[in-house]
Amino acid sequence: MNCKMCGRLLDHTEDPLSLDCGGDCWGCVGEIEAEMGVPESPERVRDEATKGLRPNWIDPFPRAD
Repeated sequence: MNCKMCGRLLDHTEDPLSLDCGGDCWGCVGEIEAEMGVPESPERVRDEATKGLRPNWIDPFPRAD
């Protein structure tokens, strides 16, 4: 099965963003949730971006470090 939004193969063992979130992958859902401010999502997506899993992601709520 593939993500309805981006077509990514869901639940692929070598792709940490492929987690099945009700027919869409975490790669898509995570970014949407982070932009909406869902409590845990921005930090998780930031961590994934730092690890290189989301190279094109732009943080809508950058932290002032």
